Amino acid sequence: MQPNQQANKNLGSGSNLKSGFVGTDPQKVKQEIRKDVSEGQGAMTSREAGAMRD
Repeated sequence: MQPNQQANKNLGSGSNLKSGFVGTDPQKVKQEIRKDVSEGQGAMTSREAGAMRD
């Protein structure tokens, strides 16, 4: 029973975390990612690259 309780606890904290990003502007984030990548601030992940498609 304990592993299920732990999983439920993780799901609860995940939903709280997600609600913090409601006010994020997707265009601004894309712009910041492009800027960071062009400056060599780390590699772009496949998830970031997929999000860039319009």
